[in-house]
Parts: sequence; structure tokens; C-alpha cells
Amino acid sequence: MKQQISYILFLFSAVFTYGQVTLAISDLKDQRINQRFNLTVLLEISGENMEQQTPLMMPDLSKFDIIGSASERNTVVLDAKKGDIMNQLVYQYVLSPKQAGKIKIGSVLVTVNGKIYKTEPFDINVRDNEKTSSVADNSEKNDLYLTLEIEDKIVYKNEPTIAVLRAYSRDYDNFRKVGKLHFPSQRNANLKPLSFAKSAIESKAGVPSQVIGVFMIFPSETGKIDISPISASFGSSSRDNRISSNRAQLNVKKLPIGMPVHFKNAVGQFSIDLKNLNTKEIPEIDKPIHLILKVAGSGNLGSLHLPKILHSTDYISFPPKITSQTSTRRDGLTGSVNAEYIIVPKTAGLVSIKFEEFSFFDPDTKKYTDLGSKEMVIDVKTPLQIAEAKTTLERVNDYTNTVLETVNTPVLQTQNFKVKDKNSINWKVIAGNFALLSAFVSLFLIVLRKKDKRKLKPVLLAKTTTNIAETEELIRKDLSNHFEESIEYLKILKDNKDFKNFFIAYAELNRETKEYHSANTDSEFRAILKQTKGQQFSEQYRVLSEQIQIEKFAPLTSDEQMDDLYNSIYTLYSEINK
Repeated sequence: MKQQISYILFLFSAVFTYGQVTLAISDLKDQRINQRFNLTVLLEISGENMEQQTPLMMPDLSKFDIIGSASERNTVVLDAKKGDIMNQLVYQYVLSPKQAGKIKIGSVLVTVNGKIYKTEPFDINVRDNEKTSSVADNSEKNDLYLTLEIEDKIVYKNEPTIAVLRAYSRDYDNFRKVGKLHFPSQRNANLKPLSFAKSAIESKAGVPSQVIGVFMIFPSETGKIDISPISASFGSSSRDNRISSNRAQLNVKKLPIGMPVHFKNAVGQFSIDLKNLNTKEIPEIDKPIHLILKVAGSGNLGSLHLPKILHSTDYISFPPKITSQTSTRRDGLTGSVNAEYIIVPKTAGLVSIKFEEFSFFDPDTKKYTDLGSKEMVIDVKTPLQIAEAKTTLERVNDYTNTVLETVNTPVLQTQNFKVKDKNSINWKVIAGNFALLSAFVSLFLIVLRKKDKRKLKPVLLAKTTTNIAETEELIRKDLSNHFEESIEYLKILKDNKDFKNFFIAYAELNRETKEYHSANTDSEFRAILKQTKGQQFSEQYRVLSEQIQIEKFAPLTSDEQMDDLYNSIYTLYSEINK
């Protein structure tokens, strides 16, 4: 409205300026029956001792339908050094003529410091609507208008407030023609639609109205914020037009002083909780752990900044998956927002997983609440420690499950045979079976007679002797053959895009390689590689292990990434198995 003031001044028909008081009213041209228009009154009072003693006295508007009204007050600094200021008041009415002919708009009166100021009266020429289809459609559209009504116009930054979009019309059929809503995005506020369900038609200020949309507004800046108009499609027969609402305004207050250092933008009432989804499993090195950070309560859940996980060399964390479950109340959104993290421990022992501190501002109590930081301590075990803690029966079950997962079970195919009538006898089949049985009996008797006559000659088995070097060479050849089979199996899984079994097969290859070099953990294996292959080779193995973990738990995996990963495995393990 501030930007329109300079334009409005050019439209005023009567402007009275006496000393430091300016009173003006907008100049109106020809109007039509039932066509709405704006009547604007401007009052400016400048000076330190100038006091408005009476409210504005508007003229008789009984020949018009008062659709709505609004006002705005501004303070303009004329001279900061002298302290000269000007109070500016803008009053606006939405009117609709009831009858055709010449209608007089009387004077607007106000008293300031005992002196009465008024505007000159003027006439408006109101014409009948033309009986054409285009004008009929236009008048039909003009009879319907939208207003955006905000329940609480004074809020804190990031504090949600409810806005209601209401349609007004004297023609009940127009409500049915209101279609899809469109609300523009803006930089300093976020609009979240809550409901597009139309309410029952009710009478408000003597005019039928209907709620066609409910929104929640989250202001992200302080000061006065103009909410952009919301438009709706308005269809009449084959024509399709759009109609827009008014501009609403919010007065956004700054948050009080004394906010915690780590405060971000949480406004409302919240609680925070950290939960481990793998409580039934023993935490193991290089095995994923699922954690959920849950923020529940009511407030600006739609724009809330969740506390992030703190980085550490004891674990690797992946970007969280954010999900929300919210419902609408008059004081804002209520529900919860969940951040699901995948954590991969990299060291054994007690590992502490920490998150950023979290605090919020409660607009009801006007106080800050510091919930601190969430922390979870897990006892991470090595594969050897987990294996030693298992019973013999558990080890047998694990081994059996591993074998069943790696063995390809053949699929048996069955065919449908026609069953003949049991009363019919096939003598040819019986004769064939009897002849076959006689042949087997004769052959058995012949073999039995020759067995008594046969004398078996003793066979001397040559005793083979091998030394330690030959034994190691045999083991090395067997390991090399197994590596070639494993790497070929990895290639088949990669080409078939079976990435899940690809990582399982790699884990088996990695385990067997470490066992051959008498290493139980990755740290021991890297130490052996550093001693035998050098520091650079050991570092290449560490980088490859991290790449394996990243790709294994990544949400999306491309073919190019898997090709590079397979080539790195082939190159590195070929060098290890030399």
C-alpha cells in the first residue's frame, strides 16, 4: 500500500491542506451497477503538537454495498535532526453501487487541534450493465471477489500464523465456478497450504461468503511483510478468467534478546529424542547402524533446522533421510520430524555419537528453552570378539546360513501326465518290465561267479613327500585359483547389476584374504600391507575400503561407479595375491 500512495495522490478530487494537515479523497469516474470499486481517504498530520481529536467521519454510503474495508498507519521521518515526523493514515473501502443514476459522495470530516477539516463533495455517474455476453461475464466476475484474512497479524519471526482465503458474492452460483488456487512463492515468507476444501456458505457483513482455502504462513524476516495476493481460476461457460485477492500484511517482531548461541529458527514447543534401530544386533566395525533423531512438538515444523551430527574419526555418517508426520492446529503444525542416519563405526570399543545442541523459543512464555545436545554411546566389537562370544550351536547355524545363501538351488520342472484308467491293463509294459528284470538277475549271477575266481593283486602306493616350500606353493596356487574365481564372480554380479550380492561376495573375498595373511581386522591387515607392500599401497587399500562402504550404503549407484570400483578391486587384490 505504501507504493500506491504516490499514485493515489494524483487521483484525489479534493485535497485540503491547512498548515500541517492534509485530507484527501480519491476521484472516482463512471461506474456500473454491482461493479465494485475502491474509495480511498488519505490523512496526513505532521508536527510535534498536532493531535487528531476525532475519528474520520465518512459520508453517507447507504446507496452502496460496503463489501469490505481496510486501513494502514505509517510514520514518515521528514527531518531526523530536527525530529520532524509525519503520521500518515490511509483508509480504503470496497463499494458496489446499488442503483443507476447520479450518486453524490459527501464530505469527509476530521478535527485536529480544534480545527475541522473536510473534503468537497462530488458526484458519481452509475450506469446500467449492457446486455452483451462479454459484459455479462465481466459483471459476473466483478460480483465475486476474494479476501485474504490473517488471524494473527503480529507474530514473531518464524512463528506460524493462519490465513483464510474467503470468497464473497451475492450470486450463489459464482461459488461453484471458483476453481484451482495459485499462491506465488516469496522470499520473506513461506506459505503452506493446509486445506482447499470449501466450507458451507455463510453470511458475513451481510454478504454471502465461503472459505475456499486455508494457509499457514511462516515469516522469515522481521518488520512489515506484504503477503502476495492469491489468485483463483473463475470459469463461466466457455470462458476462463482469474481473480485475485487483496495483499495482506504481517507485522513480524524480532525475537527477544538472550537467545542461546546455537539457536537457529525453532519457534514453538519441542522435544528431541535419539533412538537406535539396531538394538538387537551387536555393533560391529564396518557394519552399518541406523539411528533416528526425532524432533516432536508444535510450531514451525515445516521450516525447522534439525541439529546435525558431529563429525568424528570414530565413525562415518551419511546424509540423513528426512520424514515428517504433521497435522494442523490453530497454533501451528503439530507432529514430528525424523532424521534417519546411517553410521558406520571405524574403531572398536566405546564410540560416542554426538549431535549439535538444540534450543527453541516459546512464544507463549516468551522464553528460550535449551535442550542441549543428544549423544549415544555404543560398544563396537570386532568380528573376532563377536565370534568368540558365540556358542558352538550359533557358529554352526551361521555357517549353515552362509552356505545356503551361496549355493544355487536348482529349480525342478514338473510336467502333467495323463492318468489312464486303472481298470485297463497294458500287457506290453508288463512283458517289457519282466524281460528287463530277468536280464538284471542273469548279469548279477555272472558277476558273482567271476568274483570268486578273481585274485586281486596288491597295489603299492607310492609315498609322496613334500617339503614346506612345496606346501606353501600349493597353498599359493590354490589361493590364486580361488581369487580368479572370486574376481570372475564379482564381474558377473556387476554386469547383472546385482549390487547387493556384489558387496557380499567382496566381503567374503576380503575375509579370506585377511585370513591368509593372519589378520583379524582392517587395521592389522593395513599394517601387514604397509610392511610388505609399502605405505602407499596400504593407503590405497584404506581408500578402497572407504569407497566400498560409501557405495554399499549409497541411495543410488551408477554403472560407471561400479565399473571403477570393480577395476580398483581387481588391480589391488591382484597385487596382494602375487
